[in-house]
Amino acid sequence: MFSKRWLINYLLITLIIIFTWIGKNYPPQQPQMDNGNAITRLKAQDINSIKIETADSIVQLSKQGGSWTINSPIQWFANNIAVERLATLATLEARSQIARSEIDLSTLGLSLPKAVVTLNQQSIYFGDSNRIGNRRYLLVEPNIYLVDDIHYPFISQGLGALLDRRLLPASLQLDGLQMSGLSLRYQQGQWVSDNPEHDPEALKQLVNQWQTKQASSIKPYDVSLTPLQKITANTKTSGPIEFYLLSIKPEIIIARPDLNLQYHFPDHQYYELLSVDKPAG
Repeated sequence: MFSKRWLINYLLITLIIIFTWIGKNYPPQQPQMDNGNAITRLKAQDINSIKIETADSIVQLSKQGGSWTINSPIQWFANNIAVERLATLATLEARSQIARSEIDLSTLGLSLPKAVVTLNQQSIYFGDSNRIGNRRYLLVEPNIYLVDDIHYPFISQGLGALLDRRLLPASLQLDGLQMSGLSLRYQQGQWVSDNPEHDPEALKQLVNQWQTKQASSIKPYDVSLTPLQKITANTKTSGPIEFYLLSIKPEIIIARPDLNLQYHFPDHQYYELLSVDKPAG
């Protein structure tokens, strides 16, 4: 009986030694986090240029230092969140795919694409929606993919969806702002106006709204509207920038004629954007 128990213990010790050696020399492999169904091999964070071509326009964007800029058809700040969302097109997962050579492109709306988005050097062609499950056909050579239609509705909004919605992003280093009845300048570390009764804190808040308040929408400049006044912003980086106040009600509309754009704000933001003389009470 003793020898049998000793033999069992000996076998257990031997097995422990063998399994320990295997564990040290052959560690378990970690699962691969590769998205095998992605329509491109690009990673969103590696994209530094985007070109969007539609029937109406061509928009080109570039990324430097973590910030996106619109280079064409205008030169202005892009909405980083919106453009990064567009960059996720690179890692979009395909629901199904077929080789381009196996199907007539015209049957999927790809002989005349609705849009072409080029991420770095990779072009993606947008075809028709299949009207089932809100999905769309994309051509990424040499294959055609059926994907969730989450990018084309955004692309179809045009330039306005890609623009920074602030009137004067802080990186412009604003040092002066002139509008009807109010002239502000940055002097000795604070904002002052020609009226000594103006509270420097109120002036600072007005400037802050011009640098941070986001428009509810951005549209092409409507030249049929008669300007109510001209507003001039002096910046250290871009020189003077001119705006036109086009409307106060039913909404505030402030135009940038040089960019052929106009920014829309709710009318209740009048005393945030256009005046420091708030009514009593």
